[in-house]
Amino acid sequence: MKFSVVIPLYNKRHHVARAVQSVLAQTFQDYELLVIDDGSTDGGEKLVREFTDPRVFLFQQKNMGVSSARNRGIELARGELVAFLDADDEWKPGFLETVTALRKRFPQAGMYACAYEVKKNNQLRLSIVRGVPPSPWEGVMASYFRSAALGDPPVTASSVAIPREILLEAGLFPEGKRMGEDLDLWGRIALLHPVVFSWRTGVVYHQDTVNRACDRFTEEDEHPFVETCRSLEEKGEITPTIHRDLELYVGRLNLENARQHVLTGNYRRARHLCAKMLAGKFTLRKWMWGGRWNRITRGIWEAKTMLLGKVC
Repeated sequence: MKFSVVIPLYNKRHHVARAVQSVLAQTFQDYELLVIDDGSTDGGEKLVREFTDPRVFLFQQKNMGVSSARNRGIELARGELVAFLDADDEWKPGFLETVTALRKRFPQAGMYACAYEVKKNNQLRLSIVRGVPPSPWEGVMASYFRSAALGDPPVTASSVAIPREILLEAGLFPEGKRMGEDLDLWGRIALLHPVVFSWRTGVVYHQDTVNRACDRFTEEDEHPFVETCRSLEEKGEITPTIHRDLELYVGRLNLENARQHVLTGNYRRARHLCAKMLAGKFTLRKWMWGGRWNRITRGIWEAKTMLLGKVC
């Protein structure tokens, strides 16, 4: 079997049927679809049971979070590659076909991702991925971390397929985290393996849906991937060739974390994060006024500090 498709489900009754139907409509048909119901209370799992396709499987567990649901899907998967789809997003018909072609051309890669459309207020826009050649390019990204720092995420939870063996090697999604658990896994994989990206649009990422995880901000002490980088730095496992791009990416994660604290009125925590960014190793400080990234990093910093004006 080529693919195991994993859909984590928690109270997405109004959207999950659309997600499942978008998988069944794929032009590439060699897959199984594993819907992991993470303790839904709105009856969404009943809609999944209405699909009679023998490739659709529903598994239920008590509510333990999206990472637990995705990890269970990985453990149950029988496919060579695991593709993820959030229950409120949808694939375009050619998504799995695109990934299949990428896998054939770049068998050594650790992740296969494609461009996606963002839908908000009934308007669509194409994802803005920096640091890669323009469309219709596809291939191995020069730097996943530089691209992730400067534009929309090149890899999202609905636009990526990963070899199952790579997921097991990387250690799966960190459980017990409410935000950033997917970015932590993508980052850990990107540190070890090439990342392939295609400009073929394969996903519609819906930002108008209800009960979105990114709308439930919590006061995490630190972004999970920032914690990962700190641990690797202490062990001396970050190579000089990747350090610069990684530092920029971690700086962006910290800035986004601080911005969220500002929006929720937690100015003390935002001020603390800003102080850490200006004093620590993984900051924008060294980049701020020099180097070939001068204009880009200053632009990011100025845009973010406008939002952080109350604390910085």
